[in-house]
Amino acid sequence: MKKILLFMVAVLVLSACSNTDNSTSSSSDDSEKPELNIGYVSILANAPGIVADKNGAFNEKLTAETYGFNSGPELYQALASGDLDVAYAGIPALVNWSSRGLPVKVISKVSEGKVGVVTSEDSGITSVEELKGQVLAGVKSGSGVDIITRGLILPDAGLTAEDVTIQEFKQTNIEPAVDSGQAQAGVLNEPFLTYSLLRGKKQIAEENDPALVIIVSEEALKNKPEAVQAFMDVHQSTIEDLNDDPEKANQVLVDVFNIADVEDVPAEQVIAKAKGKMTYDWQFDDNDFDYYQQLADAAYDLGYVDKKVDVNKLMDLSFVDGVTKSE
Repeated sequence: MKKILLFMVAVLVLSACSNTDNSTSSSSDDSEKPELNIGYVSILANAPGIVADKNGAFNEKLTAETYGFNSGPELYQALASGDLDVAYAGIPALVNWSSRGLPVKVISKVSEGKVGVVTSEDSGITSVEELKGQVLAGVKSGSGVDIITRGLILPDAGLTAEDVTIQEFKQTNIEPAVDSGQAQAGVLNEPFLTYSLLRGKKQIAEENDPALVIIVSEEALKNKPEAVQAFMDVHQSTIEDLNDDPEKANQVLVDVFNIADVEDVPAEQVIAKAKGKMTYDWQFDDNDFDYYQQLADAAYDLGYVDKKVDVNKLMDLSFVDGVTKSE
């Protein structure tokens, strides 16, 4: 029954990575490997999970079922229903779900990068302040990018969410919405931000990305510690490969995100430019925790949670040796 539920969830929320099988095939000795259900939101910030999935690294150590989702809220719904053991996901949505009692812990970092606000070159708009009374193309309410938009980008410009009309789109549809005039600007993360800039869009604001981390259900930490450790072995080695040989994963990511050549820039260079704005790391530093708390406070200020959340209480920093960097 659980696998049937998982299949239904994946069909409903399958993301850009659906151009390949959403579940990695198993080898003949899978009965000897621990089982784990793994989910990720299909954005470039989660490249370690996407690459490990598509190159078969998970199933070298695990009997893994992997699922791609369009947004953080959709992924967290699968976590809440017990259909996922481990997820690559963002802190902002975690703050929301943990306030409702979701029993999960953060055990490792994934990445950091940038999101940007873009508009058309001929729009005449040069700053976020000028978007007052305009339509801003955003993503699903309650997602990391949404909280960053409402809680950081707009306030930095002296605006609130009431000063603009935020319309929800999938990331892949935000640039077309700006092109068509359906929205005067859009908020994009990678690789869609780089893609839009190469196609002539103008960036008018920038903010840190949704703070991607590894989240594990408390049940899995208790009952599947060997499987979670095997997962972490893959996570750490994949990040090492991404950093040591950044070109190695480019074709995988081009295929997953359906990246095409832009003018005279080949698709693999497009993804390389986007990855150049990302930092992949499994270890935390103090600046990370400060930013996570800033996002949690923003979620409270926006009314997404009814009480303040201490992000330190969402962490289990004892599971992975060396997960915090020493000064």
